Amino acid sequence: MNMQKSVCLFIWLFSFCLVFAQSTNFIKGKVFDAASKAPVNNCSVFINSTSKGTVTNNSGEFILQNLPGGKHELIISSIGYQTFVYEFNSTQLPLDLNVTLNQKSTELSEITIEPEVKDGWRVWGKTFLDNFIGTTENASHCTIKNTKALHFRFSEKRNRLTVFADEPLIIENKSLGYTIKYQLEDFYCDFHTHMILFLGFPLFTEMETEKKKQEMKWEEKRREVYLGSIIHFMKSLYNNQLAEQGFRIIRNFRIPNMEKKRVQDLYLGNIQTADTFQIGKNGTPLQVNQKRNFPKDSIIYYESVLRKPDFSVGYKAVIPDSLITANSDATKSLFFSDSLTILYTGPDKKRDQSWVFLITPQPIIVYSNGLYSPPQEFVTNGYWSLFEKMANAVPVDYQEK
Repeated sequence: MNMQKSVCLFIWLFSFCLVFAQSTNFIKGKVFDAASKAPVNNCSVFINSTSKGTVTNNSGEFILQNLPGGKHELIISSIGYQTFVYEFNSTQLPLDLNVTLNQKSTELSEITIEPEVKDGWRVWGKTFLDNFIGTTENASHCTIKNTKALHFRFSEKRNRLTVFADEPLIIENKSLGYTIKYQLEDFYCDFHTHMILFLGFPLFTEMETEKKKQEMKWEEKRREVYLGSIIHFMKSLYNNQLAEQGFRIIRNFRIPNMEKKRVQDLYLGNIQTADTFQIGKNGTPLQVNQKRNFPKDSIIYYESVLRKPDFSVGYKAVIPDSLITANSDATKSLFFSDSLTILYTGPDKKRDQSWVFLITPQPIIVYSNGLYSPPQEFVTNGYWSLFEKMANAVPVDYQEK
């Protein structure tokens, strides 16, 4: 009997603790127009890059529950208003917020901007899709449902395409089984520097199906794109599990071509030297700088050396601890001055290779959930630059099954 009471008491205490924990793991609030102070209904309220989202009711109220741990961004957006971004940590929960949204200015900026491209989707739509959605197999199963929301500007002087949207983009990814509401904040494609950047805030909603086979196929595809992704890398780096998760880091450094430097000093320095003269004691001119005559074979060798690059690239395996520093707020800082090669060998023994560098460079902050900031500081090439598009995106609260 005493045993039964003890078991019942344990279950009751466990249930109480679970309910209490859930009851504090939320954000609630009200959203108002900054000018009129009136509540704003039907606002999109969500945690950036996750599957946690809702909308405000007629009174401008919202509540988000069962939030993932770690540091996140609360995003509140509505058509005609500037996007509201609020950073928080799960240790701060619960939160009760009063949010005011500022309306977007309709006045033209003092800075001259390029006019909108007429029939922009026809002219630039494919370029946008290739660089935003991607060109992988999954991209062929993605559709933007509201392409009319997109507007295009092109600067011939800067050779640069800029794209903006006047409402969140609705993306259906039938390969991964997600509907994504994407608040596009910035997109440009610089054809001069070959730099492509898009920034925004996605909310993921899982598609529903009654077919078990379809569910399994979606899960297989999600796991496939997650493994080897930047989020997978950042999570592994944060948790000191790079080797266990299949990642290797190699530092790329420049090695000066010393033979070319020697030839430049010897050969070019000689043939570029002008003959100069001075008058001797007896009044006769004396040649001071005499050019050397090189054998033909030597000239051929020297000129072949001069055609070679000034530097070659060296490679050295890197200990992750030398790149990352723990911060007092449970985040970590990632910094490196040279470019890095990131190698990933997946479960299928496929070998993916990416090159990364910091554009400023300045340290980036890495969070436990795999997010990092500022995202535009971390520039990629190779596998990640082709792969890390919206067609292959999963939420940061994705869990392998």
